[in-house]
Amino acid sequence: MGDGATPADAPNTPSGRPTVGRLLRTYRLHSGLTQRELAVRAGLSIAALRDLEQGRSTRPRRASVAAIAAALGLDDRAREALHTSVTAATRDHEPARVADPGAPVEIRVLGPLELRRGNEPVAIGSATQRVLLAKLALGAPEPVPRDSLRELLHGRYSAQDATKLLRTHLTRLRRLVEPAGQRLIVTTPAGYRLVATAAQLDLARLRQLAAQARDASPEYALTLLAQAAELWRGGCDLGELVGDPLLASVTEEYATLLRRFAEVARDVGEPERPLPRLRELAGRLEFHEPLHTALIVTLAASGRQAEALAAFQRVRANLREQLGLDPGDLLRDAQVGVLQQRWRVPETAARSVVQQLPAAPTGFVGREPELARIVAAVARTGHESRHASSRIVLVHGAAGSGKTALAHTAGHRLRPRYPDGQLYADLGGASPEPASPAAVLGRFLRALGVPADRIGDDLVEDSALLRTELAGRRMLVVLDNASDAAQVRPLLPGTGRSDVLVTSRWLLRGLEVAASVPLGTLTAAESLDMIAAAAGGERVAADEGSAQELATVCGHLPLALRIAAARLASRPSWTIGDLVRRLRDEGGRLAQLVDGSTSVLASFQLSYDSLSEPARRAFRLCALHPAQDFGVTATGALLDTDDATAERILDELLDANMLLQYSAHRFRFHDLLRLYAGRLVGAESGRTRHDAFARLLASYAERVTAAMDRALPQMVRLAGHPRPQGRFPAEEQAVAWLDAEATALVLLAEQAGRDDGLADFAWRIADQLRGYFLVNPHVDGWTRIVAAGWSAAERSGDGRARAAMLMSRGQARSMVGRDLEGLDDTLAALRLAQECGWHAAAAYLSHNVGWQYYEFGRLADAETWFGRTLDLTAHEPLGHIRAAVLNGIGMIMLGRGRREDAATSLTAALEINMRTGRERAALVNRGNLASVLRQRGEFLAAAEQLDTVLRRYRRRGNLRGELSTLDEMSRLEIDRRNLASGLSLARQAHDLAVKTYDRRAQAMTAGTLGDALRESGEIAQALDVLRDGVAMARRHSYRYLETRARVGLARALALAGEPDAARREAGRAERVAHDLGFGALATEARAIAVDPPARD
Repeated sequence: MGDGATPADAPNTPSGRPTVGRLLRTYRLHSGLTQRELAVRAGLSIAALRDLEQGRSTRPRRASVAAIAAALGLDDRAREALHTSVTAATRDHEPARVADPGAPVEIRVLGPLELRRGNEPVAIGSATQRVLLAKLALGAPEPVPRDSLRELLHGRYSAQDATKLLRTHLTRLRRLVEPAGQRLIVTTPAGYRLVATAAQLDLARLRQLAAQARDASPEYALTLLAQAAELWRGGCDLGELVGDPLLASVTEEYATLLRRFAEVARDVGEPERPLPRLRELAGRLEFHEPLHTALIVTLAASGRQAEALAAFQRVRANLREQLGLDPGDLLRDAQVGVLQQRWRVPETAARSVVQQLPAAPTGFVGREPELARIVAAVARTGHESRHASSRIVLVHGAAGSGKTALAHTAGHRLRPRYPDGQLYADLGGASPEPASPAAVLGRFLRALGVPADRIGDDLVEDSALLRTELAGRRMLVVLDNASDAAQVRPLLPGTGRSDVLVTSRWLLRGLEVAASVPLGTLTAAESLDMIAAAAGGERVAADEGSAQELATVCGHLPLALRIAAARLASRPSWTIGDLVRRLRDEGGRLAQLVDGSTSVLASFQLSYDSLSEPARRAFRLCALHPAQDFGVTATGALLDTDDATAERILDELLDANMLLQYSAHRFRFHDLLRLYAGRLVGAESGRTRHDAFARLLASYAERVTAAMDRALPQMVRLAGHPRPQGRFPAEEQAVAWLDAEATALVLLAEQAGRDDGLADFAWRIADQLRGYFLVNPHVDGWTRIVAAGWSAAERSGDGRARAAMLMSRGQARSMVGRDLEGLDDTLAALRLAQECGWHAAAAYLSHNVGWQYYEFGRLADAETWFGRTLDLTAHEPLGHIRAAVLNGIGMIMLGRGRREDAATSLTAALEINMRTGRERAALVNRGNLASVLRQRGEFLAAAEQLDTVLRRYRRRGNLRGELSTLDEMSRLEIDRRNLASGLSLARQAHDLAVKTYDRRAQAMTAGTLGDALRESGEIAQALDVLRDGVAMARRHSYRYLETRARVGLARALALAGEPDAARREAGRAERVAHDLGFGALATEARAIAVDPPARD
């Protein structure tokens, strides 16, 4: 289409955009091409093109779109409209995701600009920032002059304003693109420079691959150049950069790479590989003679002489009509070469070509990373080309993971590399009678033309004969479904250029491979594509929610997905939701996943039958573990064996792909294999299941006790837990175990609580974990485990158990802002502890009551309770509780403005904690002492103290300690007038408070963030945040935090030009602060009420 506009008659999606299919059809009809003609020109199947136009396929690959655009001869605007519709369609089909702020950054500038973290897109705030990022990326690694960047803003702003705005945009851009601790956009005397690695910038990756290709063998160079070309995604989508020299330079770089790609492809005998990309770029660069020359030569080398001559005529006409020029020497020489048939298609070898590989599967989707690994593994560098030896690639995965489909697809993709063909055998490794190597050798040798009288019955001799026959050939040997390495070894080539692709359900240890490619499940998007390929894209599009659930209940396992989709295809009256409803029942799901003679259950059974008896027992009993993943010790407990034996058995299950390696020492089932294992263990006797689960509970109770003994040894806990046999050598290892097992411990306690014979384990485990959850506030886990523990403790009638569960529930409720209920639980626990004579708990709970009153702002009540607790903790064994009380008294003194008394109490608490080795508690004391130092104006000493505290909290992973320290550091920076730093720290603290669901921390950090915003001049935003802080603190009765936020709000109102409102807020704050005894706050509020600060 000459005008490049989006056709007016192209129907729109609900969001107002033209659909991909209708836009494509309109362009095709405008060009006068039939579907068959366009498919041939673009190198696509007619079916694929038809599916696109009719809306059955809505998310084509970008390479296919580029080939279609080139075949249609679309101009830049029309190409952009087509690419935009594809991008939008893809976005419409993808669920919204949030990028992980800590994930690696990737900038893609070789096409429409994209910024990604991990695998998720990151929205760029404004069009100006998009243009700036693209400009910096195109110029990388050289600096882009400031004037060049300012020009992007001229016309809308003065030069002076443009300079200021440029800095602002770059600051915001840095926040988006720069991972923690790394500066990507740097300032230089010459301008601004993007410093990005090949992993962070696609342009840098393209250059890296091109450089590697220069020193590689032709074959390996072809692989590298193909990878580089794949990075190009089309034209730039930013109109401001049309005609920009940097964009033109990068486009020329890509053109040069394509010409080299074409040259190497011809040398290797695969001239067609670069054709779609040559056509696409030549269609955009109409007067680029070297590029059109490469296209003409490549067409001729591919046996398309007529197309090559037509391409010459087309470029000659363009040059004459639009520039008044004749073709140059390069183009004329290419025309002559075509006429002279200078570039011939390689002749087929005289000997017959063996093609045993079955057809590539229809409906194959995804697996591009795995296919790339296979292709890369058989590629040779220059050195390897001179010292040829066969390569073995092993694809291994669980039953139903699609190993055979991948092998067939890879074999056909690699077909041009092996001119002498492929040998193929299904070794039947999962069947009761696998194929014998001797029988397979006989078939291979006969296929290679070896006379029957030369083929004997000696395995060693026939294996040597196969190696001899393959030595002069270049073939791919595909050995599907191997049982073990011994079955494979006689079938391997020796030296030479033949390679082997092996698939197996087992990790074939002892086989020397160039690459081991594990095959897991499909991604969510690939699963939907597989369902659509078999059941129809229109059915998926009509109910994508049900399709996503279908993929989930199938565990994203290819075999299960294929069976489910086939059932849908054979039952046109069913909706996807109908099938999902049948599969929701876990008990009957495997029985439903059957299609004719193919079933998931039968496939799993073959793998299970091949295991040793100890491994089969482990497979069954591991299904009793309630968590998604588990470790070696848990497996040993279930099997009633030691860790070393358990590890050997787990290795067998891993090798057979009946388990997945979740991390270094943790394992998990695939979802459907877990159902299968559960089905098998369900057939065991009730006594067998009960005894195994009881051993598991006992093991976890012992381990959690050992972990808490190391991590929080003086935390008040129940006596009488089974004393652990083993110890964690260091605190870090204990905490790491708790982090890994916290979810499992919650699930185990819940399950134990439902069995009267095992219910005591519920409150014992819950009691141990209280200290862990105090430091690592996983609210859902804490709430659930304490509910299970309380229910079990009530049934047991054990007073101490009930007191322990009420103590834990009270603290959990306070964490989520249910402070009054938490106080009731704490008081009830205190009464029970006193009745039972549990003195340590009574002292600890008495302190907790005082602390809760302090958080309510009731200083007199808090002081009374702290005084009682001091009387209970006079003797040394309860010194750690006494230290906690002294810390509380110090905070009361600080709230009243008595800084010296506060310092005395806090220092006394610190001395006790240091003497008894309680570093965690000592960090709390140090942080509070830093507050005293700040309020006394000793800023440097406070900063040093806080830096140390923050570093140690982070090393321990203590989020609550980290956020409180960040909050205090923010207040320190504000007092020092380091406003940017203060605001950044306040944001970090508030984000952590939200992340940990700590309502009190949220109210506290909202007040600090509001103050930081106000002092930074962001008055409107400060007012919103401070009002939220007041409301949250008031809702949960945090009177001190409410009053502090009101003082901050009064200051913000005064600066906003509302002195009357400021006086009202300050007066209210003064009255509350005076009544509660917060002297410092009362003085500050009074000053504002008398003389509100005015805006400058």
